[in-house]
Amino acid sequence: MLEELAFRFVNQDESSLNATSYGLVLIGAVIAAFTVRSNTEMARAPYFAYSMLIFLLVSATQIVWLQSLPAMAGGYLWVLVLVSVTASILSGFFLCGIAKARARDAYGNARLAALAFIPLANFWLLLTPSKNAVSANRTPTIPLLTGVNGVLIGFILLIGAIGIGGFVNIQQEKLGQQAQTDPVAMQAGMEFLIRSGGLERALKSMAEQAETPFVVDEITTIARIEADGTQLRRTFVVDLENGTMTDEFRQGSRSQVCANQPFKPLFRAGANFHEIYVGRDGREIGTVVVTPQDCGL
Repeated sequence: MLEELAFRFVNQDESSLNATSYGLVLIGAVIAAFTVRSNTEMARAPYFAYSMLIFLLVSATQIVWLQSLPAMAGGYLWVLVLVSVTASILSGFFLCGIAKARARDAYGNARLAALAFIPLANFWLLLTPSKNAVSANRTPTIPLLTGVNGVLIGFILLIGAIGIGGFVNIQQEKLGQQAQTDPVAMQAGMEFLIRSGGLERALKSMAEQAETPFVVDEITTIARIEADGTQLRRTFVVDLENGTMTDEFRQGSRSQVCANQPFKPLFRAGANFHEIYVGRDGREIGTVVVTPQDCGL
């Protein structure tokens, strides 16, 4: 159940995923709005520094996504999603807490703390001077986070957060490239497709994303790949005159398909492969059918 929900979460497109993350932040903020009871006030510099610290910590939690391939293969993707969801909610909770303190310091009440969650408008909350130069309710803050020092620390934390985000993005791109060439990574990706959408959807996705024609060797080219239910058909064009389908050729073709690591999850799920061979003149040489039983699955 948890793994299925995790697959649905990560299967969202980028805009939906961003909207979901923002919604989780707002959930945390709403919880804080109704549960945090305090009359404290916070000046601009420490508010900026604490805000950037929250940003840094949330960015750091995204490092867990570098384990996405092992998680998909191992069935614990839900743990990564739980970490990400928890981080978003907690960031909203703590940001709301300090935003309420900043609003009381700037405007005398906490109602405008909502500005912290509105793009561009959040600068209004950040830059508005303190209503009172001295206040008994001012949040105790270490000297390092006050005045110019607080602003500098805030920018350092911001740069750190951006750096971590950039690092994670670069590593995720590398993982994406690895998933297209590394057999183990490709197998994990195939298992992910099957778990998230079922065998038929995985085969259809595989056929749609295949770039054909694809040269296998000096005489063999995959002309097209088609999916029909639980059956995957691959058409090979063989550059030979008077080519024939021998028993040795059939067995070699089956062995080659069964040895392909990314195909194993498909066979375990019940897929059948139809390897269709045609000559360069379009004449059909023969078809090799590969079943899970042929691969010992």
